[in-house]
Amino acid sequence: MKWINWLVAIVAVSVLAVSCEQTNKDSGTTTPKPAKVEISPSKPDQISANGGSIKINLTANRDWKVTGVPQWLTVSPDSGASSLYKQEIVITAEENKGGVREAVLKFTAEDASKEVKISQGHSFGAGAPENAIFYEALEANMGSFTLNEVEVPQGLSAVWQHTTQYKCMKATAYFNNTNYASESWLISPEIDLAGYADAYFTFEHAGQYFGDITQEATVWISKDGGEWTQLLIDPDDYPASWTFMSAGEWDLSAYIGSKVKFGFKYSSTANKAGTWEVNKVAVIAGKSSRAPLEDVDPAKTQWMELPATDNSSYSYFSHRFKMDDKVYRNYSFAWSQKDLVSVWVAYPLSKPYLQKNVDRQDTWAYDPHLGKELSSAPFSYYADDYARGHQLPSADRLCCKEANSQTFYGTNIAPQLNEHNEGIWSNLENYVRTKVAAVSDTTYVVTGCVVEGSQEFTTDSDKKTMTVPVAFYKALLRYQKGGDPEWAAAGFYTEHKNYGSAKNDLKAISMSIDELETLTGHDFFVNLEGKIGKEAAASIEATDPSTVSIFNLK
Repeated sequence: MKWINWLVAIVAVSVLAVSCEQTNKDSGTTTPKPAKVEISPSKPDQISANGGSIKINLTANRDWKVTGVPQWLTVSPDSGASSLYKQEIVITAEENKGGVREAVLKFTAEDASKEVKISQGHSFGAGAPENAIFYEALEANMGSFTLNEVEVPQGLSAVWQHTTQYKCMKATAYFNNTNYASESWLISPEIDLAGYADAYFTFEHAGQYFGDITQEATVWISKDGGEWTQLLIDPDDYPASWTFMSAGEWDLSAYIGSKVKFGFKYSSTANKAGTWEVNKVAVIAGKSSRAPLEDVDPAKTQWMELPATDNSSYSYFSHRFKMDDKVYRNYSFAWSQKDLVSVWVAYPLSKPYLQKNVDRQDTWAYDPHLGKELSSAPFSYYADDYARGHQLPSADRLCCKEANSQTFYGTNIAPQLNEHNEGIWSNLENYVRTKVAAVSDTTYVVTGCVVEGSQEFTTDSDKKTMTVPVAFYKALLRYQKGGDPEWAAAGFYTEHKNYGSAKNDLKAISMSIDELETLTGHDFFVNLEGKIGKEAAASIEATDPSTVSIFNLK
């Protein structure tokens, strides 16, 4: 019988050799087949929070191994020889005492590989979302949350307190029929987002009796123990009754790989002390089904570059981009659908934005906020040879491809005479970038155009009618910590014409912010007063920039 066993072995080896080779009919030579690895099922079932095992099958025509195995998983075997036949692999998870866990295992055979996502359920119980990374119902007690009582009215032990009756955490500084000033934070434990591909944050709340609930009931996030950043709540998602409702969903892609905390900040005054109730706080693995709020309200965002946004004739939007795993705001704009241009585009300039890591992208596109029907189409020169003039210059956003590509949206483009665009306007853009922003911590810029009174029109690439501006302008607010002065402002206003030999005379088109506001009808830098006080802000906006040495307008 031995010779039969040997024959079987020889045949198996021969078949395997043939499987790894293929014959070239023209030359008669044999060449190796490409490396290949297959996994089934490609989407294994989730492992229970109690622990346990699942099985997958692997086929590989080269020796293989697995990588990306976290400490809570074991894979057996974790390597093997090539084979025509399926190899069974057992993946075992230990008991999970926290949120849903994910791992991406990579099975590699030479230059071929397949990835398989393994997940394990959470231990939060039946009431928690299926893919919860973190969950506190706050129905029985305050769970793992802590309090930071910044200002507590005398006679009140805490502003945030648990209520068994309503099964939530409740904040109020109204008691004894009196409103009291207060500030109190309900703070989550640290939540580790390492190992997840995507995640989002959500909670439910109820409440009434606020003065301005958007300012008095806010939610914040801290990354790796750093400063708090506000997460904007859509005004439509604020409660107006005691019925609990979702506060929205916040994409946490910018925080993946970090440890985060969430803070619920309640504040009140002696005139108004509302009641805020919060429960069902969750961080969930996966992508949110809701689009993020693109809010450009200066009172909510506190972005220093924003003008007032109180004109109902315009629509307000903002764009963000991701660079080095951090989300940056790119620019905000006030869109005039009637004129098919943005009357202003506001943006910050600082070291991260001014890096030159990529080339100009020239990715002309409709603005995704508006779509093809509402956005202007900037795919070629406008009628009568008007240039496609950037408001936020492409050269101010060469830090990454996404940031630069967004400058080519139709909403950032306005029709300009070539002589103006390549003349005084180009000189002004270079001046702002190289002479002001490059020597400042941050320069906040509003670039815009004046369409009121225009009798000139053109058409875009889709033959939609656009108003040709009668003038263009820039408003600058420059900050340099410890500078003399720390804050300074300058305005520039150009008529839409060929300046000829005067294209280099930037002093002639400079003016105070007050003068620029009179010419344009916009209220610039509305958050400056809150930063440095009313009198100081008024003085800065009234100053002639040619008298401020740092602007170097001679």
